[in-house]
Amino acid sequence: MRLINTITDRVTRSVNWLITSGCKQVYDEDANRKIIVINLFAMVGMSITFALGISAMIDNDRVLGIVLLSSSALFGLCKALLLHSKVLYNHVLAPFILVVSLAGLMLYLVITGGVANTGPLWIYVLPPVAMFFAGVVYGVITVAVFITLCSYILFAADGWFVVAHYTTEFKLRLLYSFATVTFLSAFYEHSRQTSFNIVKDLSDKFEKQAQQDILTRLPNRRGIQQFIEFESARARRQKKPLTLILCDIDRFKRVNDQYGHDGGDVVLKHVSDLFKASIREQDGVARWGGEEFLFVLPDTEESNAVVLAEKVRETLATSLVELQQEKVVITASFGVAQIDFEQGLDKALTLADKALYKAKEKGRNKVLSASSLARL
Repeated sequence: MRLINTITDRVTRSVNWLITSGCKQVYDEDANRKIIVINLFAMVGMSITFALGISAMIDNDRVLGIVLLSSSALFGLCKALLLHSKVLYNHVLAPFILVVSLAGLMLYLVITGGVANTGPLWIYVLPPVAMFFAGVVYGVITVAVFITLCSYILFAADGWFVVAHYTTEFKLRLLYSFATVTFLSAFYEHSRQTSFNIVKDLSDKFEKQAQQDILTRLPNRRGIQQFIEFESARARRQKKPLTLILCDIDRFKRVNDQYGHDGGDVVLKHVSDLFKASIREQDGVARWGGEEFLFVLPDTEESNAVVLAEKVRETLATSLVELQQEKVVITASFGVAQIDFEQGLDKALTLADKALYKAKEKGRNKVLSASSLARL
């Protein structure tokens, strides 16, 4: 039983690897889904054409056998391209080769008739495949070119170019039914893509809302967490500094008590706008919670972060906020800590919080760094 479970697990992992090879986190959901379908179609197409090719060779139909085996090799090439997904644009080149190979094989089957003139029955595979992999516009163009070539082969080149013999009624009904399948495939793909875009837009909107503070329009704790993780990985990889500044508005409860929550909201917006205007494009600032804010400063030593925090503190202290027709001075305290990657992010946040608490303890409206605490 244990052996069976082991074999089943290995087979499952192997199949999953074959199906998902080429998928990447940097691609969107639709692109990864197409890659999975390409893998499936390439493996199924390679298997079927290989089996039919061997069967044709056994029946001494060498030309058909060679064409089918060549198609099988091209389908295998599509799979190989996705296996080597480190090469740029392989996920775009693979479906192009797949669609062109399929269209070429279908044309050959129309010309020769395949086995007992049943070759044209396979052409209905092309429209849904072309629409899915190339999109509605390029899919329609691909199928239109295919229909044009088929019409020429069946009517203009009949007798000297076409090996198989088809009746006029069969030719017309073949093209009519193929055009119908094309229309339905295009309509379905358009509906699918439209629905996908609507759902994706809603998902992106909700995701943005989930990562953004509604009042200040700054990232919230969840939103800045992703930024910190990205910058931490980059700083660790490039061996560059990354510093955090934790800020808390002084006596914010008194503002709420005296001017109400509307007054507190005005202060939060004012402080947020000032903070956003004070940082570089590559920096980040977020509402960490309540009246607390967190600055994330890539490529910045702790000493330089202290200088920035001091400038922000001074700018805030000299700016006035109008609350109920009164000009009110708002101040804030700052704690600064550079991330030590051996100790981790949580340790840096703890040190910044301790520095902030000490700044409050020393009278507020001050900037203290984690390294300065060690000297106290």
